Amino acid sequence: MKDRNPMTSLLLLFIYSVSIFGCQSSQAPAPAPTQAPAPAPAPAPAPTQAPASAPAPTQAPTSAPAPTPAPAPTPAPAPTQAPAPAPTQAPAPAPAPTQAPASAPAPAPTPAPTQADVAVENILDAMEEQGRTMKDFTASATMEKFEALTDEREIRRGRIAVLGPTGTERQIGIAFDELIDSTGRGSTDARRFVFRGGWMWEFDTTKKQAIHRQLALEGEPFDPLRVGEGPFPVPLGQPKKDVVREFIVTIGTLPDAPFFRSLAVVSPSTEKSSESALAILRLVPRVGTKMARDTAAMTIILDRASLIPRGVEVEAVNGDKTRVLLRDGRLNVGLDDASRAILLPPSTVGWKIDSRPLNP
Repeated sequence: MKDRNPMTSLLLLFIYSVSIFGCQSSQAPAPAPTQAPAPAPAPAPAPTQAPASAPAPTQAPTSAPAPTPAPAPTPAPAPTQAPAPAPTQAPAPAPAPTQAPASAPAPAPTPAPTQADVAVENILDAMEEQGRTMKDFTASATMEKFEALTDEREIRRGRIAVLGPTGTERQIGIAFDELIDSTGRGSTDARRFVFRGGWMWEFDTTKKQAIHRQLALEGEPFDPLRVGEGPFPVPLGQPKKDVVREFIVTIGTLPDAPFFRSLAVVSPSTEKSSESALAILRLVPRVGTKMARDTAAMTIILDRASLIPRGVEVEAVNGDKTRVLLRDGRLNVGLDDASRAILLPPSTVGWKIDSRPLNP
C-alpha cells in the first residue's frame, strides 16, 4: 500500500499545508481592524504605518508554501521500486540448479555385473530349469531348532518326500520319528506334516491330535514351496523372478555351526578343482515382503553339480534359527512305497481334530 500511493501522501501533505497557510492568512488581517480606530489622534499615523508593515510577516508565510515540495521528495518512491526488480531477477539463476539434477541420472550407468553376480544368476537360472523338470524328490532330513532366548535346541530326524511339478498338484510329506531334546536325551516323538490339495495336516501320533489348516481356497493356484507364499519357503526349483522379487540374493558361505560340520568336509568338485562342491546362496527378504516381518535371512546349500538341496538355515528376526540337513537326496528317480506312505495321512479314528478352514 505504501509503495502504490506515494503521490496520494504528497497530495494529502500539500492539502494539509495549504489549509494551514489559508488559516494563517485569514487571521493576519484580524489585528488590522482592531488598530483602525487609532488614526483619530494625530500622532497615530506613525504607529499605523508600523502595522502596515505587519502584512510583510504575512507575506513571509506566503513563501512558506515553497518548502511544501520538499516534504514530498520524488526520490522517496525510487527506493521502493529499486528492491522490487532486484528480488525478481535474483531468483532467475535458480533454474540453473534445476537443470543439474536433470542430468544427474546420466552419469549413473548400470554397473557391470561382478563375477559373484554372474554366479548368482547362473545358479538361479539352473534352479528355475530344475523346477520345470522336477517330478519327485526324497531325502533323509534332520532339523535343528535353536531358541536364542533360552539358548536351547532340539533336533528331530526323519524323511521328506515331494511329488508333483508345481502348484496345487504338488504334494509334500515330512515324517519325524526321533526327537533329541536340549539335554541330549532321545525319544520317539513322532510328528508328521502333509500338504495336499491346498490343506496342510499336522499329526501328533503320540497325543493322537491333528490340526487341519487350509492354505488355499478351492481352485486357487498355490505352491507350498513358493517363496513368500507357502508354509515351506525354500526356493526349490522356483522361478528366478519370484526369488529375486522376494529376496536380495548373494553368494553365501557355509553357516558356522556344528550342525553343518559334515558338509564342511565335502571334497572339491572334480570338474573345477578351484570350486567347492557346494553352491551356497544367502537370501535376505526385501523390505515390505511377508517374510521380512519374521525372517532376517536364509542360507540355501545346494550340490553344485545336481542342485539337489543339502541344507537350509533360516535366521529369525528375534535370533532364533532353524536348520535342516538333507542326506541321500534323490531327484526324479521315482518314489518307493515308504516315501509314498509319508504323503498319506495316517488313520485319525478316535483322534482329536482341529480344522481351520479359510474364510472365503
